[in-house]
Amino acid sequence: MSIKRPSFTPFLLINPIVRNVPSFALERLCQHAMATMYRRHKPVFERVTERETFALLVCPTDLDLNLFLALDPEAPILRPAHEGDNNIIAARIIGPLPALLELLEGKSDGDALFFSRALRIEGRTDLVVALRNALDGEEIDLRSAVIESFGALGPAARLALRAAEAAYRQMQSDMDRVADTLISPIEKCVGGLDRRLGEHAESISGLQKSVKRRTPRTAQTALAGDDFALPDPS
Repeated sequence: MSIKRPSFTPFLLINPIVRNVPSFALERLCQHAMATMYRRHKPVFERVTERETFALLVCPTDLDLNLFLALDPEAPILRPAHEGDNNIIAARIIGPLPALLELLEGKSDGDALFFSRALRIEGRTDLVVALRNALDGEEIDLRSAVIESFGALGPAARLALRAAEAAYRQMQSDMDRVADTLISPIEKCVGGLDRRLGEHAESISGLQKSVKRRTPRTAQTALAGDDFALPDPS
């Protein structure tokens, strides 16, 4: 089983809230999100399941909530993961929630996200690639979907979402500065160690060449042969 290391994003700060939200509330929220997605982007589900239906586990590394996603052209499912889901899923997608959302909306190059290791795949890579290709062909706007889901309260939701996005950007900037402050001394230390190791390697290489030059040819030949060979008595 892989280790899910946390990513340093503002979503880390809401984990205490997520852990204490009743399970039925999370279930309803996931159902509502999937119903909205299915209504707005049904062709995605039809394209991605042309060969077969399958289920994935979406694992945000900055949120204590894994999501079970069953891709079916008629009855897709999104819910919090349960025990035993590992036995029925085809693959896992692991990465920070912002990168997962960018993949969903097609804002970032999916190949770049995977090759840079921002996102990781475990299991059936071909099915995840099929999902990514289906998403690339659809213009998905999560902001509009969220606002639409509030119905008559849409204008108020738009203002609240705009304020939340501004707060998120500021928090991410602050967290990046904190991370840089903490990591920079470590990177300098590691860089210094690398330089010292390189210098030691050069010194050792120089000593080896010096010893080789000063060693008589007969001794070099003996050393190059069998270490356990006895010297010729003659």
